[in-house]
Amino acid sequence: MSKIRIAFFLDVMKEDFDGVSITMHQVINRIPKETFEPIFITPQPPEKDFKYPVYQCPYLNIPFSNKDYRLALPGRMKELTDILDDFDPDILHFSSPSGLGGFAVKYARRKQIPVTTIYHTHFPSFANYYLRYIPFVEKITEPIVYNLFWLYRGSTRVFAPTKSMEEYLLGKGVKSDQLKIWGRGVNTERFSPEHRDDLLWPQLPEGCKKVLFVSRLVKEKEPKTLIRLYNLFQERRPEIKMVITGEGPTRAKLEKNMPEALFTGKLTGLDLSRAYASADIFVFPSTTETFGNVVLEALASGLPVVAAAEGGPKDIIQDGETGVLVEPQQEEAFFAEIVKLVDDAAYYERVRNAALAYARSQNWESLCRELFSTYTALVQSAEGK
Repeated sequence: MSKIRIAFFLDVMKEDFDGVSITMHQVINRIPKETFEPIFITPQPPEKDFKYPVYQCPYLNIPFSNKDYRLALPGRMKELTDILDDFDPDILHFSSPSGLGGFAVKYARRKQIPVTTIYHTHFPSFANYYLRYIPFVEKITEPIVYNLFWLYRGSTRVFAPTKSMEEYLLGKGVKSDQLKIWGRGVNTERFSPEHRDDLLWPQLPEGCKKVLFVSRLVKEKEPKTLIRLYNLFQERRPEIKMVITGEGPTRAKLEKNMPEALFTGKLTGLDLSRAYASADIFVFPSTTETFGNVVLEALASGLPVVAAAEGGPKDIIQDGETGVLVEPQQEEAFFAEIVKLVDDAAYYERVRNAALAYARSQNWESLCRELFSTYTALVQSAEGK
């Protein structure tokens, strides 16, 4: 039997860039070479040696969110259709509802082959952060979003990370037989309490409790809530210190308003593993997550998580068991739950142990086997028509 030829259309292939790239590299690292032959089309190729063919697409930078993001312009890549025709793919997979995704869906329709996608990023929620001052934005956002989601409605299979995201996609016209819940795994060797180093941050007072936040530092991650929470700690519980890990356009504002917080910059590899494990609690106020990889990484590192009850995290965290869910943007609620974890050692240990047990049950091996089995079934179904 010949190998299944799959063309991946990925907007970011730089490793550890964001949750999308982390997820896709987990998939790439587990491609069954004996049964699959892949190629990759991307505006942002991997920086390290890569074992599969990669074709770089023209792009524009996206300055309003993060200058490192690139908007693919497949229409300017005249040879792209010829590349695909020569490869003769059996199935396509795209990562975002972008121009690259649109090209993939249209090509799949023309060739009558299956096309799949993972619902990685909850783009509609970004309007609350970047378009809030535009008059009547709420009225115009919904029809724009519905039209944008033609890519998902036009896909053979859409992998939703959580039940709440599956329900959201159903509400946007994606049919139930197109949807499949496919979560996320975590490397429990890379993210583990064993990486704890109590001397990692000598800048912080000895014996203080460390509340960690890890993410890109952008508007949609709720930096305003972080600032208000920091002020509560300063006023009422100064022995609780905040550690902010990440880079992005809101870093300067955060540093100005959180002068005694520790900013580590973006961390990767072992440095990131040590940061997670060396903290005591993880806080995550973001309201725009389809899943929230950092939440699972924190749980695997033995950190109780206090997160906004919105999007993916509310499906990951078992409220009161592996962490705590609170009303979004309510710093008093975040403060109260974090203080409870700090002050009640027995409660803290119970939540911590439950977090570890849950994280260890989430593994990439079985998830990727499931993904490639779905690809295979879709190709076989298409060939049988």
